[in-house]
Amino acid sequence: MSFLPFVVSFLLILVLGSSMLLTSFRSLLVEKTVILGRNSAKLLLISKQAEKDFKKIARKKNSSEAKIPDQPPDPSKAAKTKNKTPAYKEKRSLRYGLDSSKINLWPLLQGNDNSLSDALYKITIRLIQILYQDAEFYKSARDPKLAEKIVQAMLAKKGEKFKELFPEGPLANIYYKMLKGTNTGYPPLEEYFKIEKIEKKAPINWAYASTAVLQAVLGEETTQRILAAEKASWEENHRKRVLTKEKLRALLQSHPSPDFDINSLETVFSFDRKGKGLPHAYIEEKSKVMATR
Repeated sequence: MSFLPFVVSFLLILVLGSSMLLTSFRSLLVEKTVILGRNSAKLLLISKQAEKDFKKIARKKNSSEAKIPDQPPDPSKAAKTKNKTPAYKEKRSLRYGLDSSKINLWPLLQGNDNSLSDALYKITIRLIQILYQDAEFYKSARDPKLAEKIVQAMLAKKGEKFKELFPEGPLANIYYKMLKGTNTGYPPLEEYFKIEKIEKKAPINWAYASTAVLQAVLGEETTQRILAAEKASWEENHRKRVLTKEKLRALLQSHPSPDFDINSLETVFSFDRKGKGLPHAYIEEKSKVMATR
């Protein structure tokens, strides 16, 4: 009688039993890991909730203690806090380089509206004088009608970009320096002028016009009156600083400007408030250092 079948059967039973035991042990290990992970996550959530509740109670306690101070508040400090108001900042002098603050020369280059073209022609000449009259390259020409000649040369070109309006002859060098600007404080021409193809729109946005632009349009004395009136308007509620069209008209009627015809008010100025405000930072022209508005 052979024992081989019994041995083989015994070995098979042994292997199957070992396999079943190994599978059972593995299942128990996985189950243990899952249970421990779940309990650990649960304890972590409970701990965080308890910490959050503790901080909430502590804040309430501190706030209740702050309401009942040991010493009465200093009335002088309370009065200073109550009377503290923001300082007024005159922003028109900073409104250069913005697209909304520039004079649009498109109506002047087109010449379709004679009254607007005449007004814009004089304004452009005066602004060029304001911007560059103290520059060495401008003064060295020794020509009181230099700005007028430059504008006439620009109009003779009939271009749609400032580089296309380059004059010829001796004016070319001066125009180049105006177009590029200098590192001594004289701005590029395109910081105050633009050429934008917009029909039936006034060339200057009143709300964003810079001080230099107002001086070119209305004259120095009237500009100072406007700046003073805008400061007074701001001091009423610390919000509004730009004069409305009605208040501007009333100011010009009571103090007429020899440089401006009040009848052309809405022809020259757009009273649409849409535009770009002041940037938070800019490059200071003279020092070439980043500064904030």
